[in-house]
Amino acid sequence: MRDVFEALREGGGRIALATDCKGPELSHYRSLLNVDDLIDAMACGDDVEHGKPDPRLVGLALRKLGISAGQAEIGDTPYDAEAASGAGIAAAGLLTGGFAKQALLEAGCFAVADALLELPAIFKAGRSGTGWV
Repeated sequence: MRDVFEALREGGGRIALATDCKGPELSHYRSLLNVDDLIDAMACGDDVEHGKPDPRLVGLALRKLGISAGQAEIGDTPYDAEAASGAGIAAAGLLTGGFAKQALLEAGCFAVADALLELPAIFKAGRSGTGWV
């Protein structure tokens, strides 16, 4: 996971974490990820009334990055793709959330990867921008 965050940053991107998680659950997952030093902004379940697919969580993450539109959101559910679309950004999907590739594509993902490590190459090949949510 850290390698992916580093690759995105090395490519000139800034990273925001937009998650429905909150409180102790969020702290637990952040400690497991060990990427806080690579995250530029965060919006979580404590910050909004409604979680994904409501786009306000993604919009808040973009505002915290100080940009009006990001390059892409990375998510593993159709709700992530719907939230990204509602916030005006593209979504890339991962097959780690138990949803079929077709479900992610139908929800609006421009690409779907089997593993997180595949995404930097996908983004480099076809997208430009400044923010990753």
